Amino acid sequence: MKKYLKVLKILKKLGYNAGWIYYKLLEDSSSTVFYIYNLFSFTVIILSSTLIILDLIDAIPIAVKPLAEKLVDFATYVIIFEWIGRFILSSDFSEDFEKAYFKYRNFKKAFWVALRPKWQYIKSFYSVIDLLAVLYIFQPLRILRILAIIRIFRLGFYRFILEGFIEVFKENLSQLTFLIIIFTIFLIFMSFLIFTVEHKFNPNIKTFFDAFYFTFISLTTVGYGDITPQTYAGRIVVVATVVGGVGLFSLFTAILSSGFIEYLERIRKGMVEFKTLKNHIVICGWNETGRYIVKEIRKNPKLFKKHIVVITQHEGENIPKECFVKFGDPTKEDTLLSVNITLADLVIILAEKKEALNEDTIDARSSLVALLVRSLTSKAFIIAEYLKEENAKAAKKRHLANKIIIAGEYLGKLIGKSVIQPQSIEVLEELFEDINLKIIPFGELSETPMTLEDLLKRLGYIKIIGVYKGRKLILSPPLELTLNQNDRVVLLDEGKSV
Repeated sequence: MKKYLKVLKILKKLGYNAGWIYYKLLEDSSSTVFYIYNLFSFTVIILSSTLIILDLIDAIPIAVKPLAEKLVDFATYVIIFEWIGRFILSSDFSEDFEKAYFKYRNFKKAFWVALRPKWQYIKSFYSVIDLLAVLYIFQPLRILRILAIIRIFRLGFYRFILEGFIEVFKENLSQLTFLIIIFTIFLIFMSFLIFTVEHKFNPNIKTFFDAFYFTFISLTTVGYGDITPQTYAGRIVVVATVVGGVGLFSLFTAILSSGFIEYLERIRKGMVEFKTLKNHIVICGWNETGRYIVKEIRKNPKLFKKHIVVITQHEGENIPKECFVKFGDPTKEDTLLSVNITLADLVIILAEKKEALNEDTIDARSSLVALLVRSLTSKAFIIAEYLKEENAKAAKKRHLANKIIIAGEYLGKLIGKSVIQPQSIEVLEELFEDINLKIIPFGELSETPMTLEDLLKRLGYIKIIGVYKGRKLILSPPLELTLNQNDRVVLLDEGKSV
């Protein structure tokens, strides 16, 4: 048993570290790294898909074919890298195995129960697409190289990039249209000049279309070499054409890149709606407490993958970059709906201080937000912060939130305890900083009722510090206490001790 637990602990640590890196690259749409990597991945997949299609119709020159094959293989390794990442992120295997083993006391059954979410991912559409697209990498299956073309279906992963480009094109349509008009005029004018100075001396430029073709190639590339200017005047015109082409394409690139960067910044600053978010965390209001909340969420192995959206009316607030920000009033229904509050797992209401608002008014706003959130969703767990004790008591009586906290209450208790017993503050600080608690339904640990003593004998190595009987928390429960399926057990992380 101890041997398995030691292996599980190592797997947990490795899984968390690998999962955190993969999450930042593949899923954390609030991270700059996510957009950079996915733009790179999108480009690689598009390029490799194009090369595969060209190879199928024998349109790749023999001299270039080895390089094309290397690029396709590189894209294949990118797909394998991403498949492994999504496999890791699909579930927490070590956590699922641990719970299943405690419940069934059977290694084989626990293994298959923990593997089930992984198998569901393997069977998913995009997983099958990835697996078929990389099969040819194995030498006996080289004949299946044609299946690599189906990697083009992976473009569904990059929907946000395609949507972003469409949005950027729409917003910069007038500038792009003007640039296209200038490009067209410049192209026709330079084609006319080339035709004028070259058609009498250049056997490759017989018609205006030849001049147009040569000018277009010079504008967009450095030329293919099939047509070259024969006169000094023609060479000067070509130099001017190339310089003009570089300038026009630089403008085109600058408009698109600045537009895309602005679009991403608008996403982070909450100037768009977050209709696709689900199972996320919404923080209504912002104050200094918010920074510590976000820090703790990001440190938690179970919560670090959840998106966090902050709704605030203060644009100057120093909000962590890993959060989405929605500038707006959380007391307005439209604002809450714009962050998809109906599908949120957790809603935290902070007492956001504003000029000309006293503590009673701020608490009243917190109550209004709590009422509004509860009317929109019964799924979310609501935590509300109040400034005044009497307002918090009134909110508790009306069950406005699942948990109501008075600002400064715990700090006051902490200081009070340290005055009575100075050394106790070290214990309390340790509890706050380093101790990890797990609250697990008893039904996940056993299929039949049993006493706390029997559970401890069964699980041995863990520390049970409390039991929830309904809403009532029993700390240091007696050993003879009987645990039922609806009870919840408060466990101390096995790697920590007080």
